[in-house]
Amino acid sequence: MRKTGSHPTPDQKRDIALKRARLQERVDAFQKQAANILQAASDSGDDSWEDTRVRETYVGTEFDGIGEDNEDDELPSSAEEQGQTQLVGNHSTDGHEDAEYISLHLPSHLGHNWCNRNAAEDLAKAELRLREGQLNDSLHHIRIALGHKSYLFRHNVRPARTQRLKTRAWAEVHAVESTVQHNSRVYVRARKAMVDLGASTDLLDRYKVLRPQDLSVKTSVIAPHVRGQRNKPLPWFWTMDVRQDTDVGEWMEDCTSFSVHSYLIHVTFHLVYRVHWLRAKAQKMRWVEELQCLQVEMESAVRFFRHQEQFWHAKEEDIDSQCLPGHAAWAARQSAMWYSLAIQAESRFTTLLKNNPPPEFAKVLRPQSSR
Repeated sequence: MRKTGSHPTPDQKRDIALKRARLQERVDAFQKQAANILQAASDSGDDSWEDTRVRETYVGTEFDGIGEDNEDDELPSSAEEQGQTQLVGNHSTDGHEDAEYISLHLPSHLGHNWCNRNAAEDLAKAELRLREGQLNDSLHHIRIALGHKSYLFRHNVRPARTQRLKTRAWAEVHAVESTVQHNSRVYVRARKAMVDLGASTDLLDRYKVLRPQDLSVKTSVIAPHVRGQRNKPLPWFWTMDVRQDTDVGEWMEDCTSFSVHSYLIHVTFHLVYRVHWLRAKAQKMRWVEELQCLQVEMESAVRFFRHQEQFWHAKEEDIDSQCLPGHAAWAARQSAMWYSLAIQAESRFTTLLKNNPPPEFAKVLRPQSSR
């Protein structure tokens, strides 16, 4: 229905009617099975779950049209405001409720209070665990899709120079956007079910409200050396601890340093996750390796020029200048050219290393020759 729009064609209306009929059969089968389970769980004989009153249905319109740089500061920030603006009832004109808007008889639909009154706490806990897994799956798919979307912008959209390539690249981007929108709606619906089930505050703080601006892809800043990136934090779900094991084990212990001032004892704690320290150390080691490789490449270039000079000098000596004067002249010219390149490279590299000497820990270690 979302894809066809408000003016579907007759063929689209027929397909929708067939899909609604199949969905209605599945919903009826589920409702009958849920009725038997709920009657068995209910000790007081409360049949309020049979109430077929119309409830507002979440349609997820706030995630339509998510683009590359979607910055909308006027969106509601609180969960209550978001729920009020995005819960919409949508039914047929004849008063009959469509199959896609029928509320299933789940503990989240019946409410936390009903489950407590009718001894259905186990059902509520089971759905709560399932909803938590559904939230983790939807966040995983959102992260994968946003990463794929960023890759498409970087490698397909921006380098495209023809209309054909741009059309194909944007078609791939729109396909990924539909995946992001679908999983975002699944996340919001599952989180609302957790709220209806009476989830704890810690659980709701862990699975925060998902906003459309959290799904924007910032592809303009991609170089690691660009300044000012520390003031642009990633959305909360990128750094979310799904397994809750970041504080478990010695590898995630904090590194603590103290600073004591004279006269007044003032202790300053600098808490840094060890994984951040290891990342900085790995970056430093890469820099040291590149500096050492650069020194070796300088020496290798000079040795290559010297080798080519000797090669052509040997050719010149082997050629009989009386019989092949042209060949001898060409070999002499090549030998002189490589000799000139070796002299210039050695002079410039020596001056460069003299003006910018590498630190002691980055110097190339050479084995000492034993005599």
